[in-house]
Amino acid sequence: MSRVKRRRSEDFLLANVPADLLIITSDSERPIEAHFIVLLPCSKLVRDLPRASSGKTIWDLSKLVLEGQSSPVSSAVVRQWLSHLYSRVDIAQKTPLFPSLSEAAQSLLLFADAVGTSTAVLRSLCDALTSQPGLTLPVVVNGGAGGTADAAAAGGAAGGGGADAAPPPPLPPLQLELVLRGKLYYVLGGEMRVFDVPYASAFQALIAASAFEPYKAALSGAVAAALEGWLYLAGRVGLVALVRLLFDFFQSHLLPGHASMILDSTKAVLSRRVLECMPHELLVEGFVSDRLWGPQLGQADVAIGSQLRLVMRSPHTAACFGLGPGTQLTGDAVRQQDTLQQGANVNVLRLSVGGLTPAQHQQAVLAVMQQLEEEEAGSTAGGSK
Repeated sequence: MSRVKRRRSEDFLLANVPADLLIITSDSERPIEAHFIVLLPCSKLVRDLPRASSGKTIWDLSKLVLEGQSSPVSSAVVRQWLSHLYSRVDIAQKTPLFPSLSEAAQSLLLFADAVGTSTAVLRSLCDALTSQPGLTLPVVVNGGAGGTADAAAAGGAAGGGGADAAPPPPLPPLQLELVLRGKLYYVLGGEMRVFDVPYASAFQALIAASAFEPYKAALSGAVAAALEGWLYLAGRVGLVALVRLLFDFFQSHLLPGHASMILDSTKAVLSRRVLECMPHELLVEGFVSDRLWGPQLGQADVAIGSQLRLVMRSPHTAACFGLGPGTQLTGDAVRQQDTLQQGANVNVLRLSVGGLTPAQHQQAVLAVMQQLEEEEAGSTAGGSK
């Protein structure tokens, strides 16, 4: 007769052990109880706490103000951090999950950084965050003076105009949640649109032209500000997987012309603090990749009038032409240098001749990175002897 293994409270070996650490926060009258032994290997601040010779050790966080915030850290943030730590040793505890790079997720990472959370724990937090398939980036876009052009015209026609007329009330901010994977957002026909990557169906109008017009001019700067803030935080804390995800989103939205919602604000995304906090691994990888492929050395142009037949390997590029990855595209005769066109769909065409194949290039970069990792691991092991 088979037995179904059930979850038992004794699976957590400290279930019946009294807490010996009291955490004080400014917004709670009762301290949060925890086990010192659980937190000890996970936080430098806990490791350095003076231990009580008898009774419970006190960890006072009532005056800890996180970067960019005006009030001390809340007990809710501390409890989320504790839930993640305990989830590593107690199956009854669940790590906090965030469907969005929200202020709550930001506060948790800022707190984890402030208390010197170990690299292993930070990486597991990052994994929990980036594993969300529909993870979104919140973007707040401020509108114009208020109202739309149609509304203003209607007001004037109704006799509401004139020098003494009261200005329209300010518009509420436009709240966007941009999905970081599997979507491509762009601006066309005065409206904000989105389609799936890989391509699944025709575009959807995310915001109609009449509603989008007051926010259109501020969109690029707002998206850039949201990306820059999270790239800085993720880089500073060393969340490599999150930095990669954010950069993948950024690169995929560098569309030609006015369709891009980010092209005009690239320098705002790649700010000094973002570059200074970029994980060393990504800086080295980017430099090596760039040095192993020099498109400027093999630059070539497709002659005007040529007709190209291409296999669209990239899901993003294929989606721009309403195709799935691996689909063959027969373009129109080239009318303008460095462009690929099929009907109304136009995209940039960059051609480079010579150098490594894509597979060779990828393998060469990987070999260099593995070599550095092995050397670093060897030097660390040698230093610990």
